[in-house]
This record gives sequence, structure tokens and C-alpha cells, in this order.
Amino acid sequence: MITPVSPKTARLAMLLVGLSLLGQPPVDAASPPQVVVETAQRTEIVEVVTLDGTVRSLHEAELSVQIGGLVDGVFVDAGDQVVAGTPLLELDSELERLALDELEAQRREATAARREAARRLREARSVGAGRHIAETEVQARAASLAQADARESRLNAAVARGEARVAKLRVDAPFDGVIVTRQAERGEWVDPGDPLFVLVDLDVIRLDFPVPQRFHGLLGDEAELAYRPDDGSAAGWSEARIATVVPVTDSTDRTFLVRGEPEVNQTLLPGMAVEGRLRLPTGRHGLTVARDAVQRYPDGRTTVWIVTGDGDTVAERSVTLSGGFDERVIVTRGIEPGAAVVVKGNEALSEGMTVRPTDEETH
Repeated sequence: MITPVSPKTARLAMLLVGLSLLGQPPVDAASPPQVVVETAQRTEIVEVVTLDGTVRSLHEAELSVQIGGLVDGVFVDAGDQVVAGTPLLELDSELERLALDELEAQRREATAARREAARRLREARSVGAGRHIAETEVQARAASLAQADARESRLNAAVARGEARVAKLRVDAPFDGVIVTRQAERGEWVDPGDPLFVLVDLDVIRLDFPVPQRFHGLLGDEAELAYRPDDGSAAGWSEARIATVVPVTDSTDRTFLVRGEPEVNQTLLPGMAVEGRLRLPTGRHGLTVARDAVQRYPDGRTTVWIVTGDGDTVAERSVTLSGGFDERVIVTRGIEPGAAVVVKGNEALSEGMTVRPTDEETH
């Protein structure tokens, strides 16, 4: 005799067959829900400060000429990579070189005059002063030699100055870098102080962050700085070494400068914006739990679920919070250290429900 099967029983049987075909075990309606728990512990409280910073080059210079003149040649353009000593610009040197040639001729004349004065003095001394030549004549020839020496020295200095002026008619790169801007063309007249080129070193960069002055007292050896490019990408945080702290507060926005040195080889260009995260240990300790453990209600209540020792049941506890850092919150009232706090799977719990506690690794 065949026993009739109800439609509800038939649908359940079909569901179980379908799950078995998919490789899934049948659902046990009586199985308690699995939750992830962690032990509430007292930890050091850390102040985490979010910062907005800028990438800076340690070597950035506006280059100009040292003497005025007419631009005779420009050898680089914006975007060019140069090494130290590369000629960038040269002024017209015709007049300076003619003046130098004139000084060279005067120096040769002075050298010849000095030699003649020295010969005349040697001759006077050789015949004997007071016997064949007057003593005053010997002294006059010695004075002439001294004057010739002085004139030759003066012209040597003038020639050196002329050579230096000719050398300064050219602008060379003082360090390796890239030409960012060029403000000179052949045929233009330029004066000292005119910014003709901006040269930036892309290899040695730092991260500058203005930090509110109230955090200056917490900035010790244990402080940690992290950064990431503010370019909308999903790039993770990278560590940076705190290289410099400028202990002078800006009177306008009440901040001081923290300069970081990137510890990884990351493509950062001077002028780029970066996000910063400064971790400052406070020296204080408090009870902390994961931020995901906290349940917030529209009426203002804040609670966490804990697993009690009575057969792995859960109970809801009202807690008082006092800020937080990273992904943790500080609990000042409501639970004790050592409590097993539910951090995942707490969305549909009810008072006294039996659960299967686990940790993150086995979940």
C-alpha cells in the first residue's frame, strides 16, 4: 500500500535533494548560529590623527644669472632630465671677452715693467751704492720695483675677476633633476634674480604634514607615521620614517610640521597630495573591543553581546564608550576585562540564545 505524501513534505524532499546535488549539507534547523568572539582586554590607548600632506623635494631651486646680459643660447626645455653641471643657458660673452683681452694685455705690460724695474735695481746694487751710484737712486729703483709688483698684482686680480665674469655668463645645473619651468628665450635681456629655470630633484623627496599643535606633547620616539597617495586609488597604507619635526608652531593655523621619509620605493612626485595617519601612544590604558562588536540603536543605546559561561548562551550588555582608534573602541562601563565579546554574527541575536563561539581563524 502506498502512503500518500503531502505537498509540504514533497517540497522539503526536493529541497534536500537539490542541496545534495550542489554538494551542500542539509540545513539543520536546530543548529545554533555560529559567532566570532574575542576577549575584551586592557590595551594601550593610541591617538590616531588623520593628516593631509604634500610631497616635497629636498632639492628645488629657481635658477638665475649672476650678472645681467643678453641671452645667447638656451640648451634645455621644460621636462628635460639633467645632471649636475649640465649647461642650461649662456649669455652673450663678446664684450666681456674683449674686456678680458684688454686686461690680459695690461697684465703682460705690467709684468714686463716689473722685470725691467728688477733689472735696474740689481744693476744699481751691483756697482755699489755710494761709490758709483747715489744711495737715493738705489732707493728710487727699489720703490719703482715695488710699484711694478703692486700694479702686476692688481692686474692679476682684474684678470681673475674678468675670467670669473665670463664663467658666470653660463648657468649650469647645480644638482641632478628635471627642468620644471623655463622662462628664457634667445635674444632676451635678463637680470640677476630673474627666475629663468625651476629645477627639481625627483629622487630625494619628503612628505610634509601640518599637525595640530595639541598633539606636539604626544610626539615621541614611539610615534608611527603612515601615508598613501590621495589620488582616489585603492592603494594601501605605507610606512614612513619621521625624519624631521619642526618645533615651531604656525601662528595662523596653529600647526607644526612633521616631515616623513618614505620607506618604500613608491612613485611619488613633488606637489602630489598624500593622506597621512599619525599614531601617537598616550601612555594610558583602557578596555577595548572591536568596533564591529558595538550595536547602536535609534534610541541612543549602545550595546555589545557577550557569550556567558552558561552553555554558550549570549547576553546583551549596555556599554559606555569613550572614543576609539584604528578599528577598536574604548569601553568605560558595561563589561569587564576577559569578557567573550561577539564581534561577528551579532546582527540577529536574542537574549539567552545558544550559539557556537569561534574565532576569526576557524570561522
